[in-house]
Amino acid sequence: MKKVLRWSVCGLFVMGIFSVAYAQFAKPEEAIGYRKSAMTLIGYHFSRIGAVVQGKAPFDKAAVAKDAELVAKIATLPWEAFMTPGAEKGQTHLKAEALKDKEGFKAAADATVAETAKLSQVAAAGDLDAIKTQFGAAGKSCKGCHEKYRTH
Repeated sequence: MKKVLRWSVCGLFVMGIFSVAYAQFAKPEEAIGYRKSAMTLIGYHFSRIGAVVQGKAPFDKAAVAKDAELVAKIATLPWEAFMTPGAEKGQTHLKAEALKDKEGFKAAADATVAETAKLSQVAAAGDLDAIKTQFGAAGKSCKGCHEKYRTH
């Protein structure tokens, strides 16, 4: 009986956590703020790598690897917030087409997540030429999504 009670309490706890996470985007403004924050962080760390790739900053293997790791982790976060109803309105650059083309938008998001994950792996190895190549691929995936689903 105690075992059943423990599992029941554990199950309720987990369900409570998921309901809080889901409710996190109950309002479109919250979703917009969340994804803007994630994109700002991605942009910051991605631009630091870009400075190295462009020769504007010295190559510090550990710093580039850390920035790439952060970009890859943060890149997994904002996508659910884009799909919140009403999240294309308000102070946002999201085009309404993103919500109308959910499959295409998800494919673009998945490509960005995959390319930034590859960038993190390549950066961890420390080969600057390989980092430059993968940085270009990751940037292309970001740009592809922005061109189709973002107002400028």
